[in-house]
Amino acid sequence: MAIDYNVFYTQKKGAAYKDEQIESYSHYNDPIEHGNGRLAGNSRIWGDASKETQKQVIDKIIAAARQAGFNDRRLALLLATAKIESGFNPDAAAGTTSASSLGQFVKRTATYYGLDDSNRFDVDANVKALLAHFQDNEKLAAKKGKPDVWVYKYHHDGPSGDYGGGALATGKFAKIADVYEKALDVGHALTVVDPSGSPIADAFIKLVQGGKSAVLKTDEKGALPKIVANPEKGALTVYIQKITDEFKEIGQISLKEIGSAWTIIAPKQRVKVKTHLHQSDESADAPNTHKVKKGETLSGIARANGITYQELAKFNGIEKPYLLHPGQTLKMPGEAAPKAHAQATPTPSPTTATAPAPAASHGSAANDHATGAKPASPAPSQAPAAPAAKTGATATAAAPVVAEKRSAESKHPEAQVKKIDPADKIQATITYALAHKEPHSIHRCLRYVKHALVAGGLLSKYPGVEHAKDFGPVLQKEGFKNLLETAPGTNLSTAPVGSVIIYKPVEKQTHDGKVISGHIEIKYDKGYVSDFSTPIPTYQTDKVSLLSPINKKYEVKFQAIGIWYKDQ
Repeated sequence: MAIDYNVFYTQKKGAAYKDEQIESYSHYNDPIEHGNGRLAGNSRIWGDASKETQKQVIDKIIAAARQAGFNDRRLALLLATAKIESGFNPDAAAGTTSASSLGQFVKRTATYYGLDDSNRFDVDANVKALLAHFQDNEKLAAKKGKPDVWVYKYHHDGPSGDYGGGALATGKFAKIADVYEKALDVGHALTVVDPSGSPIADAFIKLVQGGKSAVLKTDEKGALPKIVANPEKGALTVYIQKITDEFKEIGQISLKEIGSAWTIIAPKQRVKVKTHLHQSDESADAPNTHKVKKGETLSGIARANGITYQELAKFNGIEKPYLLHPGQTLKMPGEAAPKAHAQATPTPSPTTATAPAPAASHGSAANDHATGAKPASPAPSQAPAAPAAKTGATATAAAPVVAEKRSAESKHPEAQVKKIDPADKIQATITYALAHKEPHSIHRCLRYVKHALVAGGLLSKYPGVEHAKDFGPVLQKEGFKNLLETAPGTNLSTAPVGSVIIYKPVEKQTHDGKVISGHIEIKYDKGYVSDFSTPIPTYQTDKVSLLSPINKKYEVKFQAIGIWYKDQ
């Protein structure tokens, strides 16, 4: 599937300036260059560009933002800025000021961001300037404690001016950004993590569907950029690059919906090794030592020296999972049998030595989660090994788990997709949540929890409830039971792992004209996770009343109104 560009297109151009309105220093009457395949608008009027031109402009903005690590929310804000300023017309210009092109930068701002007469209407240069200006405005908004939509206020007014940008930012701009964010929340997500939930970063992954292929690289969170793939084109075949630079198939994903999320859990941890490997002569090993070579394992080396791998591991202070790296020197017990070097053939256990991969707080319990907002696209952190899962409009497809099928030349564990045991849904949900959480709260708890519950198979479809405090009936329909009702006396400390905890404000339900959404989080063995994780409940409540202390920001107490659990 693909983005619905009709959501973004400017369908009707703006009004033309009258001759008497046009200032001499404006660029409104500058001629438009249409030759040499240049991406051009039809005129200098806002939004006066063909849909094909607008599409290419939108694609360039999306590509630049994704490369800069933008999630859906930030990208939506950036696109909304371009929409309001130019209507995606790369040749737009104001008649009454020097403002021009995608971001309608006046001369001084344009100069600061590298725009002049030579590239004033160049699309690539303007996208770069728009992105840089947006990031500067983000920092300014964060520094002043303003909401994210304030990026447009500073774009419109500058860092200290006041020309009505605040009202535009919280009104028209905010509405457009919300619509755009929903339109961008499409595609298929693939994340690769190890059994501890840590990301497998910088791996080159090739995806093939219907004869077309693309090579993508996992980020520091082990995630690929969102994949655009049509379920009607068949299964998506996934390959991982080996040390020989060849790609090895690791499985197929059957796409049932236009949007889904998959987490592949690699059964072995990667070993970080030196980039340059120096092969030494076998006879050069010092007495009672062994230098590890590519493909060797602890058990193979131990067998060749007449001892067990447990003895060899203990002698060298190597703990589970017994990871080795090429070039590592192992000390051999003095009574070991004469050394016959192990063959460089990997064995299932302990872990094979592999070459390196290709380059390829929350402040306090009184948090800011309470106001409702749409989230950014979700990042792995620590998580126990568990089946992976698919999330989408309906979560009917089996979730992938990987079983190792290792070769000596493999960059990463090679995997094949298997079906998961339905009894592992809680663990799959927790694994997904931990793999996609953010480093700290981004005030998107409900959406992240919904994605995790669908991914783990505990919800059959993605629900549309907007506020965390209202999510209980959805869980009840899906077979969850509120332990506060079915098991009186249950509290946050006694709730079982996998419980979904919902908090609601007590004294009032709105603050500064906005709904206080409450909070939702999933309990796991080491804490609580939503869009971020914390070792203690987000709201520390009394064990009997389940009430928190007064939250200073909202001037209310929060109460745990639901500890929802679904029996397997």
